[in-house]
Amino acid sequence: MLTLFTYSNQRPAESQVRDLIIKGRSYTYLTATMAIAIQREKDGLIPAEQVFQDDEGKDRKKALFADVLREWTKREYLLAPRGEAKTMLFRAMDEVSKDDISLRNLLRHDFMSWSRLLYDLAAQGIDLRIEELSKIKKDQLVNPKIEDYLKEIQKTFYDNLRRENKKIFEQAIREYLKNNQITTDIVIMEGFTFLTDLQKWFIEQCEKQGKEVFFLAPYNDNQKQAYQIIRNTYDFIWAGRSSIKTSELSTKEDIEYIQKKLFSDSETQIFPKQVENVSLRQFVNRDRELQGCLEQIEKWFSEGLYQPEEIVIVTRRAKEFNDRFQDYLSMNPLEFTDQDGNKHLVTLPINPRLLLLTPVGRFILNLYQLWHEEGFLLESNEFESIIASGWLGASIQDSTSLFRAAKNQYFTACKTKEEWIEKLEQLERYSEETDDVRLPTKLIDSETVRNWIKVVKMLESVCFRLFSNKKSPVAEHIEKLQEQLNEMLPEDIRKSEKEVLEKIREVFDELSNYYSIDLTTTEFGDALHAITRGESDNEDEEEQEKSNVTSHNLRIVIPETLDGMQFKAVIYVGCDNVHAPVLYPEPWPFYGDGRREHLYKERYMFLTVVKSVQENLVISYAQKDGDHSFQPSTYFQEIERILGANREKRALLDTLDVSKAPEDIKQSKARSAKRKEYSLSEIAHYGLCPLRYRLEMLHPEVRMYRNGWQLEIYAQGVWLNRIFSLIERNKEEKPYSLPTSQFLMKYMQSSKEGMLKLFPAFGSITWHSIENQVKNQILYFEDVTKHYFKGVKKGKKESFRVMLSGTNEERTVKINLDVPFIADRTKIQSPLINYLQTEEWLLPGSIKDEKGGNGTVEDIDIEGVSLFPTQKRAVDWWRDTINSYYMVEVEKKSGSNWYTNKLEKHYSGVREKIVHWINNIESSNFPKNTGDHCKSCPVRLECLGITVAKEDFTE
Repeated sequence: MLTLFTYSNQRPAESQVRDLIIKGRSYTYLTATMAIAIQREKDGLIPAEQVFQDDEGKDRKKALFADVLREWTKREYLLAPRGEAKTMLFRAMDEVSKDDISLRNLLRHDFMSWSRLLYDLAAQGIDLRIEELSKIKKDQLVNPKIEDYLKEIQKTFYDNLRRENKKIFEQAIREYLKNNQITTDIVIMEGFTFLTDLQKWFIEQCEKQGKEVFFLAPYNDNQKQAYQIIRNTYDFIWAGRSSIKTSELSTKEDIEYIQKKLFSDSETQIFPKQVENVSLRQFVNRDRELQGCLEQIEKWFSEGLYQPEEIVIVTRRAKEFNDRFQDYLSMNPLEFTDQDGNKHLVTLPINPRLLLLTPVGRFILNLYQLWHEEGFLLESNEFESIIASGWLGASIQDSTSLFRAAKNQYFTACKTKEEWIEKLEQLERYSEETDDVRLPTKLIDSETVRNWIKVVKMLESVCFRLFSNKKSPVAEHIEKLQEQLNEMLPEDIRKSEKEVLEKIREVFDELSNYYSIDLTTTEFGDALHAITRGESDNEDEEEQEKSNVTSHNLRIVIPETLDGMQFKAVIYVGCDNVHAPVLYPEPWPFYGDGRREHLYKERYMFLTVVKSVQENLVISYAQKDGDHSFQPSTYFQEIERILGANREKRALLDTLDVSKAPEDIKQSKARSAKRKEYSLSEIAHYGLCPLRYRLEMLHPEVRMYRNGWQLEIYAQGVWLNRIFSLIERNKEEKPYSLPTSQFLMKYMQSSKEGMLKLFPAFGSITWHSIENQVKNQILYFEDVTKHYFKGVKKGKKESFRVMLSGTNEERTVKINLDVPFIADRTKIQSPLINYLQTEEWLLPGSIKDEKGGNGTVEDIDIEGVSLFPTQKRAVDWWRDTINSYYMVEVEKKSGSNWYTNKLEKHYSGVREKIVHWINNIESSNFPKNTGDHCKSCPVRLECLGITVAKEDFTE
């Protein structure tokens, strides 16, 4: 017999459960979440028959559905821990793929999907060794070929388990319940929003054994839209339905109103009173949102309103936010005062195994990815992760930014030890020889290169000692790993890294409990990776609940684990159009359209968050997170509508706490940063985006082109520059002996070897593209010079001066033009600035950027600075300035045609613009000018983390 008890407010009290359901009978109590299990244990509802021994041999009451059934199964079967089962699956995949490396990599890449699939089939009782997939399931397969692989993998997986005399839980529990009776009179299941295949089968077995099954679930008939998922889950219970009246969720009128009116079937009137306990907040970016969350909690602590255990932070994807919250708490610790007046630091509970995902932990994970069948293979991203970890010392860790900058120029093609050593030694030889100031390798000195060579040699040596094809107990692998780690530990390791290292040792003890079978070194490495990944967010949450959550801990949870729980204060972060509702995950490999059910679940989960609040609710979202933009969630907007409340728009200036500012501020005049000279390129960069100019002055690394696509374009300019350099050095060979294009291409071929050495990371396809682009530029050069090209001369350092007038002084500032080469033509000598243009601007800008068309668009004004609206305008001005200087000052030509007239007119207005910009530079005025030019800007990454659009300051 099946009976459903529903309630619309708080969970039924312990006395109600005993009076209405138990009635003195023996019972089994099963919960959907660990949080409810812990709460019901405190209520005294978990019977003595559900006391089991944990991994440490201590008696403990258990009520979580999977925990209880697993304990039953262990009475008769030897269960494979999840870690061992993963190893068995890896072995099965390797056996099925045999010598097909691509298939093996594909199967391993989708390992988590295959793992879930095998557990799901076991829960459904589908054994492909003895039966075929049903026609319905065959029709749902996204690819029919998957069935063949599935049969082989499941068979091999089960055979591997059988050899160890073990079973997976889903397989064993079905056999156990077929052969064993449930010993209690009734079964109570609480908090099951939806039922898995295994849970449905369990209910069927209870019915077959004549057991009464009672379900406790929330439901409100006035909010059918929100509770549709509950209606669908329990639609198999036709009769036997009762409602339990329980205590109200909240005594706060505005909170109670949305708890009962959200997703209501009838037209909801706007809340008629002042909203006091619900805050809806909009932040300019994700970092500011998370900081605002912690600031709100700090405020509650300072006012003495709540203790940490009375507050919960909710997010739809906890993994996405946990690390960032950890970082903010480490930088700005939170303190609270307990009931006895003692102060404590707030911490976030963290499972020790997740420390392997920290930079220090990733060093260990990366070690086991470096050894392959072919030997030691090290990818550039792995090398970056290793030196960034801090495990090899602070000096090597500090070189990470240099490696990251030079990676795409030199190291992306490196794999073997020999290739790494060759490229590093080559870098040491050639880095001082190049004059290309925007190449990242210019920043790297010989000491840094020698340190990197030592790292590569040490990694190869460590991996050689670690790896063995012989299977050994996990304890032996751990002992060998710790021995190697202790040997390589440097003296200059930072304190923070050392503390994490000590905590990671706990993971090794945990790993011993996960495995009783012998493993190869490769399998041990896979095991380390496997324990960092839960099957889902829910699994990680359950483990967090099982751990010792103290009164000092601030909890970050997902709505699933919050179902049925209550907290005085709840903060829901990330309530945007991507996270609430969360995007629908396409099912694999059996496709079924579950979008409607997904939305039912998401709607209910949002209501779950709202129902968990007793006194204070804060819901927030961020407009941006990195390059991603967000809108408020439709649920956020619905709360806004029902309450008739306006969201708080938190701009960046709201971060300033004016109350902490001193009343009397001593006025001091900032010293002006005056320079005696500038380069024309610096001035032109300021004229397009003052912030770029400032960032390039502050840090030389940001001047470098670090992205692969930037370097590919830059290489074209470098190659042209080398061609002209060779022509200039070989003055005796005259260009008119051959057509101009053939003459230039001859030098192009002779300079190719040097280019390959300068950009060793580029592949053959990239070089083919670069070579074609350079040839096209050569043909264009031939077309514009016609038959007047006589040779190349080395350029001179030229300059002109501008006059700055101040209140007390007048002074001149020198503007330098450093043009590397001059084209010797029949009538004039013109500067060759294509390379210089690529170096300084990368791209010339597009005519499409000119909204007015053909340069008619006016300059723009940002914070009193007159700036170019587009990169094309800036580049044109820069080119015209150089060309007009050479025409007017060097060639002493005057206007004789439309072009020279244009240059003469341009040159007459150059000094006025430059004076305007220098005055603003010396006044420390560096606004940001956003536009399409940002896409190719070398300082783009640094810029994104510093400023936001101006409208964000004026809300």
